[in-house]
Amino acid sequence: MADTPSGAPREAASASSPVVKELLVELGRAVRTDFTRNRRVMSYAEYLELVIAEPTRQLRSSTQYLVDCFDHYGSSMVRYPWGEIRRFHLFDAPWDDGEDRLFGQELVQNAVYRVLRSFVQDGRPNKLVLLHGPNGSAKSTFIRCVGRGLEHYASLDEGALYRFSWIFPTRRQTRGGIGFGGAGEALPDSHDSFAYLPDDAIDARIGDELRDHPLLLIPLDERQRLLDRLLTGEARAAFTVSDYLRQGALSPKNRAIFDALLASYHGDYLQVLRHVRIERFEISHRYRTGWVTVEPQLSVDATERQVTADRSLGALPASLQSVSLHECGGEIVGANRGMIEYDDLLKRPLEHYKYLLTTVERAE
Repeated sequence: MADTPSGAPREAASASSPVVKELLVELGRAVRTDFTRNRRVMSYAEYLELVIAEPTRQLRSSTQYLVDCFDHYGSSMVRYPWGEIRRFHLFDAPWDDGEDRLFGQELVQNAVYRVLRSFVQDGRPNKLVLLHGPNGSAKSTFIRCVGRGLEHYASLDEGALYRFSWIFPTRRQTRGGIGFGGAGEALPDSHDSFAYLPDDAIDARIGDELRDHPLLLIPLDERQRLLDRLLTGEARAAFTVSDYLRQGALSPKNRAIFDALLASYHGDYLQVLRHVRIERFEISHRYRTGWVTVEPQLSVDATERQVTADRSLGALPASLQSVSLHECGGEIVGANRGMIEYDDLLKRPLEHYKYLLTTVERAE
């Protein structure tokens, strides 16, 4: 705002000018196109179609995802006076024109890659990878290249990652209450699912901070049959399904919601899937999603709080309001299905190693 000679305020250009309108229309079209192309939101049926179309991508564990990220950027042999060694182009930071690339350290690159491959073959990450060396030996640069590579890879079609949330529509969207009592064997496709409902048609949405894999919604025995069906021939021999997908289970909060819905629908599994919204997520260090750095401070790396009594969830069905739901938080939770970095690990108090030992031994 600025004063004119007459004292009347002079306003900036109106936001409704033709130029601004045209710009907003172009921006809106670009964002919508990107949203649709990247399949940001899907019904569960649509996600199963994606799993069938590209099983090895959708069945990856976090360690397999890291290996694929290494492989995605390729590698080549570099020559030193003592011989040749493989260099992974991930550490050349090609997504940012080489900004903050890693110089040298090919021995470490190959050693970490071999460890990751061993995690994949074992079906679970059963060790911590410790980078040890003097100041200036590029330990932080190494981790930063891997993390930034994961962030860029997750933004690509071949690196797409998915989680799910629970959608509870308003009463007018259902025939028999808030998502309950609908008759018939309605399939949870894009037309029948609640995944695409607008916000004004939703009473409550419960997200999943742990980002459970959507295939964990399939009961264990049926999931094993699906895995056997998806992986046949050469794919079965070349791909190792992790223990997480073969034997894993939903987090306590998701299990409580699933059981309550299944009981309310009298065992109609397809009706439960109507409430599932599949959502794409991307790895982000800034937002502590799939890549988290833990500093050596005296703090708790994971917390839990009850959310059932949260006012924002007051519209949940009565069968869920009586269930105790807890929400997890902290660095470990933020890093789930990704990578966690312990900065200056050896500076942490000894008692902080106790739960890490249990985590490594149980791979949980």
